[in-house]
Formats: sequence, C-alpha cells, structure tokens
Amino acid sequence: MTSYTEPFWSALEEGRFLIHGCDGCEEAFFPPSPICPHCHSTDVRWEEASGEGRIHTYTRQHTTAADFEDGIVVGVVELAEGPRLLAGIDARYEALSIDDPVDLEVRRYDQAFDRGRLADSPFYVATVRSE
Repeated sequence: MTSYTEPFWSALEEGRFLIHGCDGCEEAFFPPSPICPHCHSTDVRWEEASGEGRIHTYTRQHTTAADFEDGIVVGVVELAEGPRLLAGIDARYEALSIDDPVDLEVRRYDQAFDRGRLADSPFYVATVRSE
C-alpha cells in the first residue's frame, strides 16, 4: 500500500516542496492530511510551495539524542503560502532573529537516523536568505 504522503517524499527527491491546499476554504496547510484542518473538507490537493518563508520562532537544543550533534538550531517557519512548519535551521543561533527570511532547501543527510523506509530519502532545512 502506498503512503498518503508519498507525493511529498517524491517531490523532495526532485528538489520540490509540497504542501496541501483546500478547495473548500482556499487555505493552505502542512503537514499533509486528507482532511483540511481549517474547514474539515476532504477536497484537498497537493500544491508546490515556493519554499520561501520567515522565522516565526526558534531555539537551540543544547543536548540531543544519540547520533545528533549538540547545539542543533530548530524553529517554526511560516511559509509565504501561509502554513507554519518545524524545520532545522542551518545557521548559528546567535545570528538569528525572529522574522528573518529563509528558504527551505532539500538536503540529504549522512547520519544513520532511524527513518525506516525513508532512510535514504532527503529532508529539508531552512537556510537564511539575505534580502
């Protein structure tokens, strides 16, 4: 059986970032779901996002799980299309500010994270964009 999110992972393989849009209320949302979290319609579609956004909030993890580096910077990114999502941020914590412009970048990781069937799949990270 194919996972509902398979189009998302396939798009990442191609360097694209997909979100969901709702034909019922015209809202965009993430993570993907067959039901709109805004109006509960099942009339949803995949759409390509620009990958551009702004930092809504961020933090640094001083101590992490095995196989992760200490000092990881993560945050909530608000995409230009509206949805907010959690992302690793490829920048020094001290150099960041709320509302900094960022771009989502597809990245392959060489660590042995336990990602099951997605072990060889890329993921995304936010990188600061200079305006």
